[in-house]
Amino acid sequence: LNDNQTTVWMIGAEQVWNDKWTTFLKYAKADFDTEGVEDAENYTAGVTYQYTPAVAFQLVYDNIDFGGDDDDHLIKFRTSVSF
Repeated sequence: LNDNQTTVWMIGAEQVWNDKWTTFLKYAKADFDTEGVEDAENYTAGVTYQYTPAVAFQLVYDNIDFGGDDDDHLIKFRTSVSF
């Protein structure tokens, strides 16, 4: 029988400024009740620009912290085309 438990939760917010611009924030946390496994936290912030109804651009900063000195981050630029 394994009594270890993991608790994960995430919260997010989005603000639509107008037909073209949207910003968003997300926060997630994972608490691992397992020996040797560090808890993790994730922060995300981004902006979306809707160039046309079919084309959107998105710029995102994402940071994840695995505890101690073990963390990672990235900056992402995405182009979405719907047809």
